[in-house]
Amino acid sequence: MQRGEAKFTFNEENGYTVFKAKCAACHTEPLFTDNSFRNNGVVALTLLLGACGGNTSVQNSWKDPTAPSRQFAKILNVFISSEANTRRSGEDAMTRRIPRSVSSYTILPDSVLTSTEKAKAFVIAQGFDGAVLMRPVAVDKETTYVPGTSAYAVPAGYRSAWGYWGTGWGGAYDPGHYRQDQVVYVESNVYSLTDDKLIWSARTKTYNPDNVPKMVDEIVDGSIAEMKKQGIVTATQPSQ
Repeated sequence: MQRGEAKFTFNEENGYTVFKAKCAACHTEPLFTDNSFRNNGVVALTLLLGACGGNTSVQNSWKDPTAPSRQFAKILNVFISSEANTRRSGEDAMTRRIPRSVSSYTILPDSVLTSTEKAKAFVIAQGFDGAVLMRPVAVDKETTYVPGTSAYAVPAGYRSAWGYWGTGWGGAYDPGHYRQDQVVYVESNVYSLTDDKLIWSARTKTYNPDNVPKMVDEIVDGSIAEMKKQGIVTATQPSQ
């Protein structure tokens, strides 16, 4: 990596950004240590737990007020990313969740990706009448202070060592700490290709995504639920 012979994936790049912001002062490269010890178990555990699991919500959405509820016959799924593996895993997750859809990487030659006219001609020739395009637009960090506890233990069991043992551990001091979450914003657009028209758009916010497929699953679920409420779609494929 340091020789410039390899590149980070989307998730790896995000992780390295967090590392440089929170860890590099002590865990210096290339060995990621300054050979000293620190008692930071509470914060480390909090960051570890905070990094597990994703939580996605639709932050805002828009629909074409003139668009009727519809069901596309053939949908093209596109996850826009310069990293090939991220694009493929994102599109495969979309295809598993969206009925009558196809991952773009399975049919679109790489040579047409950056040419709008060539891509348009190719997709229309394949008979697609709908398209879903997803694109990560921002990666951010949110820091939250979690208050600690400092309850005083009533000395009812103080006369016995084991009485105090139970009382003491039951009211052990827990200092406050800061929790940092990674936040990924993704833009999703649904197009009718028959009339080349945007019919729905949304921006989602995902906390601490484990991986791209899981994040896409959550985005699709949240987006479909929102589109159902707005009358954009009439039927969905059950979760697998």
